[in-house]
Amino acid sequence: MGAGLAAQGVVGAKIGRLAREFQELSFRLTGMILDDPNEVIADINTDAAELNRLCAPA
Repeated sequence: MGAGLAAQGVVGAKIGRLAREFQELSFRLTGMILDDPNEVIADINTDAAELNRLCAPA
């Protein structure tokens, strides 16, 4: 969590988005939100791949 708090710019925004998506996934898996969890999983996979690309060594 510390790395996410210290991140800035595009990387910080992407980490924040992933955190919100994981929270939404948790809500869907526990039944608090009655929507398909696979929709959020697809978003998580896309954003995780983008974060990997952003953080890859040049």
